[in-house]
Amino acid sequence: MPSRWEVLLAGLQDAPVPLAAPQAVVSGWLDDPPPRVTEPAAVAGARSAHADSARAWACGPLQTCPAGDLGESGARTILHVRLLDDALAGRLAGAVRPGRSVRLGACEYQIAAPPRETGRIGWPELQKWSGERAWQVHFVTPVCLRRGNRTSPWPAPDSVARGLAERWRRLDPATAPALPPRGGAPVWVSDIEGHSEAHILTRRAKRGGQRLLTEEVISGFTGRIRYVCDGGTETEAADFGALLAFAAYAGAGSHTTYGFGVLCPEPTWQPPTLRPGQP
Repeated sequence: MPSRWEVLLAGLQDAPVPLAAPQAVVSGWLDDPPPRVTEPAAVAGARSAHADSARAWACGPLQTCPAGDLGESGARTILHVRLLDDALAGRLAGAVRPGRSVRLGACEYQIAAPPRETGRIGWPELQKWSGERAWQVHFVTPVCLRRGNRTSPWPAPDSVARGLAERWRRLDPATAPALPPRGGAPVWVSDIEGHSEAHILTRRAKRGGQRLLTEEVISGFTGRIRYVCDGGTETEAADFGALLAFAAYAGAGSHTTYGFGVLCPEPTWQPPTLRPGQP
């Protein structure tokens, strides 16, 4: 069952925090410990292997709050975490303990309170269709679409939908919508307001027994897009709506555990659609 959580941090940002900085912290809270040499690769009870292609969590962005907004805790920053597996809630609660230090980039924080759940939704509820055939989403952090070794900042509807459907199928196949066809989906982009921006993603890697830092330039789109499915079937519209509802928890595109692809649905006007009996 997808859920959203807030982690309150005490301390001020005295330097810019990279978009991807929370990834290492949240990974340490939620990912399975690496198996020992004497253990089999598949550890019993494993829920979030570090090498999984579809991780069961996402994070970001950081939200700085004005003084006094968070009461007596003195917390001034919120780290948003989204879980896609109920079993990870216990790990989050066990790891996020008041007083523990958290380093994000060059900034040092302290956890100010236990994690707070701000919302949850069941997998079947994500499939409930309101009849909408148009959706506007605000990509709060850059969304990038990966194919092979290439990343693109263009959130084409079929690419966004297919990536979300594949991820949903790995997490809860019984409720996942059908995979949309490549390039043949009836959803199109009616309006766009935003820009692309590049971020350098730094990661640790092992090569030849040595620990190295690798850098990759990720280009993503930030802004608003309005998707429309005025010519497709009700099933196609319902499936796309369900996938965007899922994206509000899972994030869209690639690198969602690094804070990319965070989106918020926004209201928009609905197009007229033909119904049986209409000319």
